Amino acid sequence: MSTYSARAAQILLDTGAILLRPQKPFMFSSGWASPVYVDAHRALSFPLARRALLEDAEACILDTLGFDGFEAIAATEQGGVALAAMLAARFHLPFVTVRRRPQGFGADAHIEGALRPGSRCLLVSDVTTDGRSKVAYCRALRRAGAEVSHIFVLFKYGVFDRVVTAEEDLGARLFALATWQDVLPVAEARGTLPEGQLAELRRYLADPVAWSAAHGGLAAPDPAWRG
Repeated sequence: MSTYSARAAQILLDTGAILLRPQKPFMFSSGWASPVYVDAHRALSFPLARRALLEDAEACILDTLGFDGFEAIAATEQGGVALAAMLAARFHLPFVTVRRRPQGFGADAHIEGALRPGSRCLLVSDVTTDGRSKVAYCRALRRAGAEVSHIFVLFKYGVFDRVVTAEEDLGARLFALATWQDVLPVAEARGTLPEGQLAELRRYLADPVAWSAAHGGLAAPDPAWRG
Protein backbone atom coordinates (compact mmCIF):
# COMPACT_ATOMS: atom_id res chain seq x y z
CA MET A 1 0.00 0.00 0.00
CA SER A 2 1.41 3.40 -0.99
CA THR A 3 1.42 6.33 1.41
CA TYR A 4 -1.14 8.20 -0.68
CA SER A 5 -3.43 5.17 -0.97
CA ALA A 6 -3.40 4.75 2.81
CA ARG A 7 -4.21 8.43 3.33
CA ALA A 8 -7.00 8.27 0.75
CA ALA A 9 -8.48 5.27 2.57
CA GLN A 10 -8.35 7.16 5.86
CA ILE A 11 -10.03 10.21 4.29
CA LEU A 12 -12.85 8.14 2.79
CA LEU A 13 -13.49 6.55 6.18
CA ASP A 14 -13.17 9.74 8.23
CA THR A 15 -15.51 11.75 5.99
CA GLY A 16 -18.21 9.07 6.02
CA ALA A 17 -17.80 8.45 2.29
CA ILE A 18 -17.96 4.66 2.72
CA LEU A 19 -21.56 3.69 3.39
CA LEU A 20 -22.20 0.14 4.56
CA ARG A 21 -25.80 -1.05 4.40
CA PRO A 22 -25.92 -4.86 4.23
CA GLN A 23 -29.59 -5.06 5.24
CA LYS A 24 -30.71 -2.71 2.47
CA PRO A 25 -28.33 -3.28 -0.45
CA PHE A 26 -27.39 -0.56 -2.90
CA MET A 27 -28.42 -1.25 -6.49
CA PHE A 28 -25.86 0.11 -8.94
CA SER A 29 -26.89 1.40 -12.36
CA SER A 30 -25.02 -1.59 -13.79
CA GLY A 31 -27.52 -3.89 -12.02
CA TRP A 32 -25.20 -5.28 -9.36
CA ALA A 33 -26.32 -5.36 -5.72
CA SER A 34 -23.80 -4.28 -3.12
CA PRO A 35 -23.74 -3.86 0.67
CA VAL A 36 -21.45 -0.85 0.32
CA TYR A 37 -21.38 2.42 -1.61
CA VAL A 38 -18.41 4.77 -1.93
CA ASP A 39 -19.52 8.41 -2.13
CA ALA A 40 -16.33 10.10 -3.32
CA HIS A 41 -18.13 13.41 -3.77
CA ARG A 42 -18.85 13.52 -0.05
CA ALA A 43 -15.12 13.33 0.69
CA LEU A 44 -14.45 16.11 -1.83
CA SER A 45 -16.90 18.40 -0.04
CA PHE A 46 -14.55 18.71 2.96
CA PRO A 47 -11.89 21.35 2.16
CA LEU A 48 -8.96 19.71 3.97
CA ALA A 49 -9.90 16.27 2.68
CA ARG A 50 -10.30 17.65 -0.83
CA ARG A 51 -6.86 19.25 -0.78
CA ALA A 52 -5.25 16.04 0.46
CA LEU A 53 -7.08 13.87 -2.09
CA LEU A 54 -6.08 16.17 -4.95
CA GLU A 55 -2.46 16.18 -3.81
CA ASP A 56 -2.44 12.41 -3.59
CA ALA A 57 -4.28 11.99 -6.90
CA GLU A 58 -1.68 14.20 -8.57
CA ALA A 59 1.15 12.14 -7.04
CA CYS A 60 -0.49 8.86 -8.06
CA ILE A 61 -1.00 10.04 -11.65
CA LEU A 62 2.55 11.36 -12.02
CA ASP A 63 4.02 8.21 -10.47
CA THR A 64 2.07 6.15 -13.01
CA LEU A 65 2.34 8.25 -16.16
CA GLY A 66 5.30 10.55 -15.61
CA PHE A 67 5.33 14.22 -16.54
CA ASP A 68 4.75 13.71 -20.27
CA GLY A 69 2.28 10.86 -20.37
CA PHE A 70 -0.84 12.88 -21.16
CA GLU A 71 -1.80 16.29 -22.56
CA ALA A 72 -5.51 16.64 -21.78
CA ILE A 73 -7.94 15.65 -19.03
CA ALA A 74 -11.31 14.15 -19.96
CA ALA A 75 -14.10 13.76 -17.40
CA THR A 76 -16.84 11.17 -17.40
CA GLU A 77 -20.16 12.99 -17.30
CA GLN A 78 -21.31 10.80 -14.41
CA GLY A 79 -19.10 11.39 -11.42
CA GLY A 80 -15.94 12.72 -13.01
CA VAL A 81 -16.55 16.37 -13.81
CA ALA A 82 -15.60 18.07 -10.53
CA LEU A 83 -12.56 15.87 -9.91
CA ALA A 84 -11.29 16.10 -13.48
CA ALA A 85 -11.74 19.88 -13.63
CA MET A 86 -9.74 20.34 -10.43
CA LEU A 87 -6.99 18.02 -11.66
CA ALA A 88 -6.86 19.80 -15.02
CA ALA A 89 -6.32 23.07 -13.16
CA ARG A 90 -3.50 21.53 -11.11
CA PHE A 91 -1.83 20.13 -14.22
CA HIS A 92 -2.54 23.27 -16.33
CA LEU A 93 -4.02 21.11 -19.08
CA PRO A 94 -7.07 21.32 -21.38
CA PHE A 95 -10.28 19.87 -19.96
CA VAL A 96 -13.28 18.27 -21.68
CA THR A 97 -16.32 16.28 -20.58
CA VAL A 98 -17.34 13.05 -22.30
CA ARG A 99 -20.99 12.10 -22.63
CA ARG A 100 -22.19 8.53 -22.91
CA ARG A 101 -24.89 9.58 -25.39
CA PRO A 102 -24.26 12.04 -28.23
CA GLN A 103 -25.72 15.53 -28.34
CA GLY A 104 -25.22 17.15 -31.71
CA PHE A 105 -23.52 15.81 -34.80
CA GLY A 106 -20.14 14.61 -35.97
CA ALA A 107 -17.27 12.76 -34.34
CA ASP A 108 -17.21 15.13 -31.36
CA ALA A 109 -20.92 14.84 -30.52
CA HIS A 110 -19.95 13.09 -27.30
CA ILE A 111 -17.49 15.81 -26.26
CA GLU A 112 -18.15 19.05 -24.40
CA GLY A 113 -15.21 21.41 -24.83
CA ALA A 114 -12.34 21.81 -27.28
CA LEU A 115 -10.28 18.70 -27.90
CA ARG A 116 -7.33 18.79 -30.27
CA PRO A 117 -7.28 15.75 -32.60
CA GLY A 118 -4.63 13.26 -31.54
CA SER A 119 -4.53 14.50 -27.94
CA ARG A 120 -3.35 11.96 -25.39
CA CYS A 121 -6.20 12.07 -22.88
CA LEU A 122 -6.32 10.86 -19.32
CA LEU A 123 -9.92 9.83 -18.61
CA VAL A 124 -10.91 10.69 -15.03
CA SER A 125 -13.83 9.50 -12.90
CA ASP A 126 -14.68 9.17 -9.23
CA VAL A 127 -15.41 5.44 -8.86
CA THR A 128 -15.56 2.32 -10.98
CA THR A 129 -17.46 -0.87 -10.15
CA ASP A 130 -17.42 -3.17 -13.19
CA GLY A 131 -15.93 -0.74 -15.71
CA ARG A 132 -18.64 -1.04 -18.37
CA SER A 133 -19.41 2.68 -18.53
CA LYS A 134 -15.70 3.42 -18.97
CA VAL A 135 -15.73 1.38 -22.18
CA ALA A 136 -18.36 3.74 -23.65
CA TYR A 137 -16.38 6.82 -22.62
CA CYS A 138 -13.17 5.47 -24.16
CA ARG A 139 -14.97 4.72 -27.41
CA ALA A 140 -16.43 8.23 -27.50
CA LEU A 141 -13.03 9.86 -27.00
CA ARG A 142 -11.47 7.73 -29.72
CA ARG A 143 -14.28 8.58 -32.15
CA ALA A 144 -13.40 12.22 -31.53
CA GLY A 145 -9.79 11.52 -32.52
CA ALA A 146 -8.21 11.33 -29.07
CA GLU A 147 -5.80 8.71 -27.76
CA VAL A 148 -6.83 7.05 -24.49
CA SER A 149 -4.39 4.68 -22.87
CA HIS A 150 -5.06 5.39 -19.16
CA ILE A 151 -8.07 5.89 -16.89
CA PHE A 152 -7.77 7.26 -13.36
CA VAL A 153 -10.39 6.86 -10.63
CA LEU A 154 -10.34 7.86 -6.99
CA PHE A 155 -11.68 4.46 -5.96
CA LYS A 156 -11.79 1.13 -7.72
CA TYR A 157 -14.09 -1.56 -6.36
CA GLY A 158 -12.02 -4.25 -8.05
CA VAL A 159 -14.73 -6.82 -7.47
CA PHE A 160 -16.07 -7.22 -11.01
CA ASP A 161 -12.80 -7.28 -12.92
CA ARG A 162 -13.99 -10.47 -14.57
CA VAL A 163 -16.64 -8.40 -16.41
CA VAL A 164 -14.36 -5.81 -18.01
CA THR A 165 -10.65 -6.29 -18.53
CA ALA A 166 -8.49 -3.32 -19.41
CA GLU A 167 -6.66 -5.07 -22.20
CA GLU A 168 -9.66 -6.64 -23.93
CA ASP A 169 -12.42 -4.08 -23.40
CA LEU A 170 -11.01 -0.71 -22.41
CA GLY A 171 -7.86 -0.79 -24.48
CA ALA A 172 -6.46 1.26 -21.63
CA ARG A 173 -4.94 0.79 -18.20
CA LEU A 174 -7.25 1.65 -15.31
CA PHE A 175 -5.56 2.69 -12.08
CA ALA A 176 -6.89 4.06 -8.82
CA LEU A 177 -5.88 6.12 -5.85
CA ALA A 178 -7.40 3.53 -3.49
CA THR A 179 -9.11 0.13 -3.50
CA TRP A 180 -10.68 -2.16 -0.91
CA GLN A 181 -7.21 -3.61 -0.30
CA ASP A 182 -6.26 -0.15 1.00
CA VAL A 183 -9.46 0.55 2.95
CA LEU A 184 -9.87 -2.71 4.87
CA PRO A 185 -6.54 -2.61 6.77
CA VAL A 186 -7.13 1.03 7.75
CA ALA A 187 -10.71 0.32 8.87
CA GLU A 188 -9.56 -2.66 10.92
CA ALA A 189 -6.63 -0.81 12.52
CA ARG A 190 -8.68 2.26 13.40
CA GLY A 191 -11.89 0.45 14.35
CA THR A 192 -13.78 2.79 12.04
CA LEU A 193 -16.45 0.31 10.95
CA PRO A 194 -18.43 -2.12 13.14
CA GLU A 195 -16.99 -5.64 13.04
CA GLY A 196 -20.31 -7.12 11.90
CA GLN A 197 -20.42 -4.81 8.91
CA LEU A 198 -16.78 -5.48 8.13
CA ALA A 199 -17.48 -9.22 8.18
CA GLU A 200 -20.31 -8.77 5.67
CA LEU A 201 -18.08 -6.60 3.50
CA ARG A 202 -15.44 -9.35 3.49
CA ARG A 203 -18.09 -11.89 2.44
CA TYR A 204 -19.14 -9.60 -0.39
CA LEU A 205 -15.57 -9.06 -1.58
CA ALA A 206 -14.91 -12.80 -1.50
CA ASP A 207 -17.69 -13.47 -4.05
CA PRO A 208 -19.46 -10.28 -5.20
CA VAL A 209 -21.40 -12.00 -7.97
CA ALA A 210 -22.93 -14.54 -5.59
CA TRP A 211 -23.65 -11.79 -3.04
CA SER A 212 -25.38 -9.72 -5.71
CA ALA A 213 -27.48 -12.64 -6.90
CA ALA A 214 -28.54 -13.48 -3.34
CA HIS A 215 -29.67 -9.89 -2.71
CA GLY A 216 -31.74 -9.13 -5.81
CA GLY A 217 -28.99 -7.94 -8.15
CA LEU A 218 -27.34 -9.37 -11.22
CA ALA A 219 -26.21 -12.98 -11.07
CA ALA A 220 -23.99 -12.63 -14.15
CA PRO A 221 -23.05 -9.79 -16.50
CA ASP A 222 -25.32 -9.13 -19.46
CA PRO A 223 -23.33 -10.06 -22.58
CA ALA A 224 -25.34 -7.54 -24.61
CA TRP A 225 -23.40 -4.61 -23.11
CA ARG A 226 -20.41 -5.33 -25.35
CA GLY A 227 -22.34 -4.25 -28.40
